[in-house]
Amino acid sequence: MNRTVLKPGEPVRNLQYFLRTISYYYNTVPAVIPDGIFSEQTRESVMEFQKTFKISVTGIVDFITWNKIVAVFNEVYEYEEACSRPMAFPNDTDFSITLGDSPMCIYIIQAMLHFISIYFENFAEFNISGTHDEKSATLVKELQKLFNIEQKGIIDKKTFDMISALYNNNVAQTFEK
Repeated sequence: MNRTVLKPGEPVRNLQYFLRTISYYYNTVPAVIPDGIFSEQTRESVMEFQKTFKISVTGIVDFITWNKIVAVFNEVYEYEEACSRPMAFPNDTDFSITLGDSPMCIYIIQAMLHFISIYFENFAEFNISGTHDEKSATLVKELQKLFNIEQKGIIDKKTFDMISALYNNNVAQTFEK
């Protein structure tokens, strides 16, 4: 989930976005389309939220309701953020993948590289081999150049984080649509 979809100066749209996100986790709260109009659909969603969280059911977004919506949204957001980060790379800061290495985590990394190569047309198509081979190292060097990281083709924690961020913020979002 991406907090950058919030719109400054558009409180109703933001409210609707919060309620929609909450509705994915609480089926008692109806999903609402974030259109910026406080419609009957939005009012019903607010009322069901209030009922679910044992707040006085008015359909009005007062201070108590707003704070609870934000708190629940933040809980859901943190949960979703934690789930969206695969722990595919060892936490050991000295760990790196060099040319010819075949650790188990290379499959996940190469899967991300494969989809990145499809999503961004300026990269040659890349296939998963299970080994950090020349093609893998070449694509990693291109990405390192793009992100102003030393271009060794070695996958260290910093490079893995860069690949993950590029994948999560661009490629993975296309699967949601």
